[in-house]
Amino acid sequence: MNNVTDHDLGDASDGDAADLAAAMAAAALVLKEPETVEDALARLVVVALSVIPGAEQCGISVADRKAVTTMASTDGMVDRLDQLQYDLDEGPCLDAMRHHTSVVVDDMRTETRWPRFAPPAAEAGCISQMGIEIFRESGRVGGLNLYSTRPSAFDDQTRQAATLLAIHTSVVMGKVIAVDNLHHALRTRQLIGQAVGIVMYRYAVDEQAAFAYLNRISQNSNVKLHQVAAQIVADTAAGTYRDPAHAR
Repeated sequence: MNNVTDHDLGDASDGDAADLAAAMAAAALVLKEPETVEDALARLVVVALSVIPGAEQCGISVADRKAVTTMASTDGMVDRLDQLQYDLDEGPCLDAMRHHTSVVVDDMRTETRWPRFAPPAAEAGCISQMGIEIFRESGRVGGLNLYSTRPSAFDDQTRQAATLLAIHTSVVMGKVIAVDNLHHALRTRQLIGQAVGIVMYRYAVDEQAAFAYLNRISQNSNVKLHQVAAQIVADTAAGTYRDPAHAR
């Protein structure tokens, strides 16, 4: 992973449009070729602090069908406040992802939209907050959460910068997730192939019979095929292989 600094990214805090454009161009270079989803998000939080005026801390939440998780953050406070929103099922971060928009809090001390979240957030030092959806790909939704200790920290310029970054991020994440899914598919295929080979050798059967055997184990145990294959490969490597059809 490349090391990223504020100097590398420029500074859009003076409100000059040319500086913002330059910062976005630098951000595009930084995010151009991330290796994984996690790598892209780790870079993105650094980029966000550099190009979005008013942001003092930020985090990225990713929601799938099962849960919402903070995948990258710049500070422990971000993790705590993000988790509080998940636990309470309310807050700017969740509303932004649910309604595909940006949500701004000017002063958490007088905020009434999230009565359970706002008071403890203000007590923790979060006075202003902004949430914006940044990508929606393959059943996953990403939200960028910006935090400040100052009131009214996020204005029209902030919205502009965050929206530009969200558009760029959506394109990047679409490519990254597609590649990540492809790598997962290739790893899964390789595992299943290895497990088929092990079954063929152990039981002296052909490839079709070995695959049918693995598929039957998967269905009977209600365990995904690639997980059955991974267990067989791991057990064989450890010298502890047991016939999954008879394992309890």
